[in-house]
Amino acid sequence: MKAIIIGAGISGLMSGLLLAKKGVKVKIYDKNQEVGGVTSLLKKNGYTWEQGPLLMGEFLPGENGYEELKKQGIELKTIRSDRGIVMPDYDMWKPDEYQGPNWRRERLIQLFPEEKRGIKKYYRFYEAMAKLTLPNVSKLKKFFLFLKVKKFVKYSAQELMDYFFKSEKIQTLYTAILADFCASPQEFPGLGVPLLNLETAFDMRIPLYKNGKKIRKGFCYFQGGVYQVALALAETIKANGGEICLGRTVTKILVENEKVTGIRLENGEEDYAPIVVASGGAHDVFYDLVGQEKLNQELTEILQDHRAMESVFMVHLGVDFNPLDFQKAALCYYYKTYDLEAAIQRLRNGIYHEGEDGFLIYVPSFHTPEFAPKDHHAVTIYTVAPDTLQEGTWEDLKEDYAEKLIRLAEEYLPNLSKHIKEKVIMTPLEYRRLAHLKKSGFGGLVPRLKVKYPPHKTPIEGLYFVGQQSENAGGVGAVLMGAVDNFKNIEKDFKF
Repeated sequence: MKAIIIGAGISGLMSGLLLAKKGVKVKIYDKNQEVGGVTSLLKKNGYTWEQGPLLMGEFLPGENGYEELKKQGIELKTIRSDRGIVMPDYDMWKPDEYQGPNWRRERLIQLFPEEKRGIKKYYRFYEAMAKLTLPNVSKLKKFFLFLKVKKFVKYSAQELMDYFFKSEKIQTLYTAILADFCASPQEFPGLGVPLLNLETAFDMRIPLYKNGKKIRKGFCYFQGGVYQVALALAETIKANGGEICLGRTVTKILVENEKVTGIRLENGEEDYAPIVVASGGAHDVFYDLVGQEKLNQELTEILQDHRAMESVFMVHLGVDFNPLDFQKAALCYYYKTYDLEAAIQRLRNGIYHEGEDGFLIYVPSFHTPEFAPKDHHAVTIYTVAPDTLQEGTWEDLKEDYAEKLIRLAEEYLPNLSKHIKEKVIMTPLEYRRLAHLKKSGFGGLVPRLKVKYPPHKTPIEGLYFVGQQSENAGGVGAVLMGAVDNFKNIEKDFKF
């Protein structure tokens, strides 16, 4: 049995590993010169940067991603960490002395005493949602936990926030992260809000265990970056007889009589297999590689309703000072507006905020000192941005936009511009090329209520779809576990 995988990102590599371990002859094709997709590293003159603020959930012991990698014989070094949030007129940095797992709740009550009742109600809801996501929770306990949140199942994020809070300033604390997804609070599922705001993301001192039992999920960095996951997956694939072909672009998925038969490469060469697993953009895969005429009505309707996220603009810097003298953690989100709805609409209409709506600062050399020369650091200033600008082009404007972002960051990292030794600007154009997408849609699809995502199992026999634009949605942990779920489809279909 043979399988062809399109794309050597996390989902493609995990798919290849699971198949190779079953004795399937695996061949992975990727247009890039190295594995990893958007988890690959960027290097220049002694500095190394990741392609994002990669503080990961699901990769500490007892969590899904960690346990799945361990099951495959992969154990990587992680560093538990947290992040900060700075709002336009208040911040949520963890206190110098640990004040227990509910310090953010107490700080909000102190800042907004008139909201005390709603804040306490929200945190009771939050606790139920957080416990629902824990592994090894019994069905009976899940049932009773679900009863506590059932009434909110159909709520949008905005409806959920309106239920608990009157203050826009508190609402935005919990929903501002939706800007990363280019998702309006009016359309984002309300039950997702607490899961994007797990308290352990903001204070790594909050205990994850009690009496030896896992009671909370945490967050971590991979030493060496998330790219280490891709490398480990690739090495395991090769050790199990799989082949990874880099610098090879797939231009067609071959289909005959509603069955997949293989793929065609850019040079016209064809390769054949009864199993093809494709990752990447949904429109790119199904419209360009397969052909819309080969899709059934259900998948066609899903694709018509498909909305990819917008992109990102990153300025990677090498500096000769320690940014953590000024920023308390390696990652901090700096939000500059409370009008999230307007910010999202500008983004969707090609209007770049130039950092005025917010940005984040990430220091990857915190978890991997080798990412910078001695006494130097790697820094990334990151914003969400339109894939295509309404006026002007990224190529023409990127230098001006980078300088403005650096000036805005100097409010928090004083005299930053005087300490810059290296600079690399990454626009949506670079991310289109890196992910092989017509629209860069950096994080996958916009999460929306009552909207289906393209399924792993396609209407074409033997063709499967994985990755951040598939039913598992985006995020490293999600695409990894999505590949696991999809492998179960293949096992069932081909009776391994």
